[in-house]
Amino acid sequence: MAGKISPLFLALAAAMAAGSAGAQEPAAEPPSDAAAAPASNDPWEGFNRKIFGFNDAVDGAVFVPAAKAYRATTPKAGRRGIRRFLANLGSPSTFVNDLLQGEFGRAGKTLSRFAINSTIGAGGFADPAGKMGIEGHSEDFGQTLAVWGVDSGPYLVLPLLGPSSPRDAFGAVAELGLQPLTYVRTRPATYARLSLAATNLVSARENVLDPLAEIEANSLDYYSSLRSFATQARAREIRNGEADYDALPSFDDFDDIETEEEPTE
Repeated sequence: MAGKISPLFLALAAAMAAGSAGAQEPAAEPPSDAAAAPASNDPWEGFNRKIFGFNDAVDGAVFVPAAKAYRATTPKAGRRGIRRFLANLGSPSTFVNDLLQGEFGRAGKTLSRFAINSTIGAGGFADPAGKMGIEGHSEDFGQTLAVWGVDSGPYLVLPLLGPSSPRDAFGAVAELGLQPLTYVRTRPATYARLSLAATNLVSARENVLDPLAEIEANSLDYYSSLRSFATQARAREIRNGEADYDALPSFDDFDDIETEEEPTE
């Protein structure tokens, strides 16, 4: 998808990858061990752990080095601008899902943000709409299905695609239909899709380098810790349109994840 991507190891960034940008500050405190977390709906745990192990290996071999190189070569302000640009590209999808959920006020804000940031915001690299008090959010078709009453089904880990569920996996496929470039079958459009997906992935991974490293270092069971975080964050996205990370147990601070709350430098 051009504006949204949710790889497995980006459970922490599921919301931010699509609808955020902002400043990045000192390290976040890691979570306590997953033993304290509530039970998860994970009947496929054996399969999920195998896929998680594969994805974690790919992450360490490919995406972490790429994200570190991106951080080393791109100034913070530039990284923030790129996240804003990518979030702006996801606005049409958010707008459609706002309408499908009956959230017409939020749909109006999404449309206003897209119009303002796409013009005087240099295509979304800046956020004048935010300075006008029009706050951003993200929605996807998985959230829409949840609002419609579709059950999530069991926790599911997909190869390279992220902590998910049958409902969200179906929603991710449906989201492809909301991306305009999906319908353009030309070589430049193909290059654009691949370039946007790669940029979105590396940008999102860079944004959670430190928090994920902290979680892995301080968890006896990395898989269970991320599963707990992902399922709780997803529930909050569905209820509120954004993940309330501060409300999650044993996570005292998430300043390492850049959000749109911080003022532009």
